[in-house]
Amino acid sequence: MLARLGAALAAERPRWFLGLPIALACGIALYHGLAFEPPRWWGFVAASSGIAVGLLAFWLGHPGRRALGFGVAVLFAGFALAQHQAHRLDQPTVAFPQVAVVTGWVELVEPRDDGARLTLRVDTLEGVRGGTPERLRITARTLPDALHVGDKVRARARFMPPSEPVMPGAFDFARWAHFQGLGAVGYVFGEVERLEAATARDGWRIAELRRWIASHVVRVVPGDAGAVAAAVMTGLRGDIPEHVWLAMQGSGLAHLLAISGLHVGLVAGTAFLVVRFGICLFPWLAVRVQAHRLAAFAGLLMAFVYLLLAGATIPTQRAFFMTAVVLLALMLDREAISLRLVALAATVILVIDPAALYGASFQMSFAAVVGLVAAYERWRWQRHDRDAGAPGLLLAYVVGVLVTTLIATVVTTPFAAYHFGRIPTYGVLANLVAVPLMAFWIMPLALVSLVLMPLGLDALVLGAMSRGIDLVLWSAATTSAWPMAAFDVPQPSGWAIALVSLAALWAVIWRGPVARLALLPACVALAAFAFERPPDLVVDRAAGMVAMRGSDGRYALAVERRDGFVLRGWTRALGIDDFAEPVLVAGVACDERGCRLARRSTEVAIALRPGALALDCTAGAALVINLSGDAVCADTPTITRSELWSRGAVAVHVGPTPRVRFVHHDGQRRLWQRQR
Repeated sequence: MLARLGAALAAERPRWFLGLPIALACGIALYHGLAFEPPRWWGFVAASSGIAVGLLAFWLGHPGRRALGFGVAVLFAGFALAQHQAHRLDQPTVAFPQVAVVTGWVELVEPRDDGARLTLRVDTLEGVRGGTPERLRITARTLPDALHVGDKVRARARFMPPSEPVMPGAFDFARWAHFQGLGAVGYVFGEVERLEAATARDGWRIAELRRWIASHVVRVVPGDAGAVAAAVMTGLRGDIPEHVWLAMQGSGLAHLLAISGLHVGLVAGTAFLVVRFGICLFPWLAVRVQAHRLAAFAGLLMAFVYLLLAGATIPTQRAFFMTAVVLLALMLDREAISLRLVALAATVILVIDPAALYGASFQMSFAAVVGLVAAYERWRWQRHDRDAGAPGLLLAYVVGVLVTTLIATVVTTPFAAYHFGRIPTYGVLANLVAVPLMAFWIMPLALVSLVLMPLGLDALVLGAMSRGIDLVLWSAATTSAWPMAAFDVPQPSGWAIALVSLAALWAVIWRGPVARLALLPACVALAAFAFERPPDLVVDRAAGMVAMRGSDGRYALAVERRDGFVLRGWTRALGIDDFAEPVLVAGVACDERGCRLARRSTEVAIALRPGALALDCTAGAALVINLSGDAVCADTPTITRSELWSRGAVAVHVGPTPRVRFVHHDGQRRLWQRQR
């Protein structure tokens, strides 16, 4: 069997390159998946080992051994890159909530419904105890008139450390903030004072240009359409109202609000078509120049400008890189779109930003692209006969949009469930309306308005663009209002998502009989999805809230101190709409002193008052959670209030022996996990 497997892999040698980003991602995941922070010398050893293994593989004569050696070398390189990035971005953070006066330079202004959010590069932080971060983010209700990126400002604010996960496995804002270079978040008391005007810096000029374009678009096109137009053109989405977000998410159209391959491709494609057909209008010019090469260069230039305007986010970087390679291939008369291109783009992104591997944008955008390219590689549609007429061309287009949307929806569903806990039901139908509007109406007019904006002639174009956006918003609102338009799901485990990804990638890379081996991890992943159940009990870090899952599947909530941020995180991770009263949930019993959760023959006791602990310790519970203090039971495992404060929120799966998971492993901290 091993010999046959080796022969099958050797027969597909041209596709070995597709494993390059997978090996790199495995090395990055190895670093991030550790329960402790490894010493710095681990990274040096990994880098040295990678170089040694790579040189050894180079001298090996057997192609299979050489490929395996290179794969191991790339894995070591991924580990070293991830650790280097984590230490390079390490900075002091605010240790606990406190009030201080910050002085710094504005790096980003994001308008919001209730004011604006500023990202500052810190100059001084007066009155704060602990380290002074290099960058932080604050929210203000009012701003000085005509505040620009690069202005030096002062504000008095309440600062907090970036929040840790609200429960084990939930979104880790602290890790995200660490790799964004943010050491604190907060909100302003009073007003923001401007001290100095901005100086001339290229980065600030671009950021200020983005902000000005977004403000101009919102001013010319008021309402929801203007906010969406500003987001599509600049990537600044702070003006989008909450009801628009909910409608777009419920209808499966939220991807239209995040600038990615669709938007960059449409901008580049519009510029390509305009230049190419413009040249063809002049026969004397068309016979003297190569129109497709000039058009490809124009598309590349517009894609680069759009990359800068969109803030160069991970989806935009990936989309620009792939678009650039496609256009360069057209200029060189080579095959443009292939999985090798996708693999190269993923490798470049992971080398530049290894932490991007854990972002929803990276995972979902590459999942969609890989699924689409692989599907169309195996099912190459024949070019439709032009003599078929308009009905045939229209039918081909509708079928193409349906198939494309269906593929993208299927391959991104596991990641949507993991990151957002919600899966839209009618996404295919909504995209059938919205994608053509975005492709043939909204994005071409957005490009034209950007060109006319310096001349002050963009108002009519933006008005026409807003009509198309209104239709998209109508489609989103209508679809999301249908019965069962979206359903919430519990957050799957990281292992299940990893197995799904590896199974899908294995099936995509190989084409022969060896591709059938993907069924093994796929079956294991499906079993994990099918039999994995959410935790039966969750307690927050501040020991103020307890969520208990009854025998009927509903969650009851016992509250000593309500925290809306934690509750929103719990509902998303647990896949529920809201919590029920304990009296309405089977298997849950609560009074003023505490609660008890019974599952089959096992009970967990939660002591909310000091007097309840003595009774809970003698009542035969398999686990006692003391939220009133640090006292423990003599013969029963006990989780205390101080243990919650030091190790973070806890999730419990009730069984004959309860399985307990804290946010932090015992005594272990990563760089982004600060002891508080």
